Amino acid sequence: MASTKPITAPTKGMPWEEFYKTTDNANKLMNRVWYCIAATDKAIGDEKIFWEHWYWNDNEESKDLAETKKNGPKKASNHTLTISATGKEVDYPIWPLKFTSDSMKMYPAIDLKCMVIAPIGLSMQPVAFPTEDSPTEFRVDYCEAMGKKMYFVFVLDPSISEDDKKKNFELLEKENGVLREWFHEVQWEADYEIGSAGEPDINPK
Repeated sequence: MASTKPITAPTKGMPWEEFYKTTDNANKLMNRVWYCIAATDKAIGDEKIFWEHWYWNDNEESKDLAETKKNGPKKASNHTLTISATGKEVDYPIWPLKFTSDSMKMYPAIDLKCMVIAPIGLSMQPVAFPTEDSPTEFRVDYCEAMGKKMYFVFVLDPSISEDDKKKNFELLEKENGVLREWFHEVQWEADYEIGSAGEPDINPK
């Protein structure tokens, strides 16, 4: 059922200092596969698999976030793959990521066949992040693009229980003003096997 309440920005996001402390300066974002389980974009509800593999680019991990204003952002990459409920697979070009002490930007890549370009950066606002690689907690990102407000929910294990989903969504509403009714859920199979859609099995156990 469509929401009767319009999607709005979060009433509270994660301050950057808290975000980088929780993520160990973004290291807990990297060398992990993030499974999207829900988003506010209606088309997400047509997917049955949606994963993103995040990793630092060569020689970037050791760079100091505190120096990024002076020396330029830390750079990383995102490899995304989706498979729809009808079996359509999309293996996206690598999306560049850039981090500074007070920003996280994602650059959607466009494959022009002769080259891949990523001209526009989306400023991502962290709303929630799992503590200590918890597989039962949400990572939630918010952004605005072309006048549209969008949220994405990721987890480290797509077999997260309905009870845990409920707890996380209730917390999002209470703490951040984000409503579950805004979201469309990816149709993950209950017995999905990690790695079966080509993603590396690298998440903390």
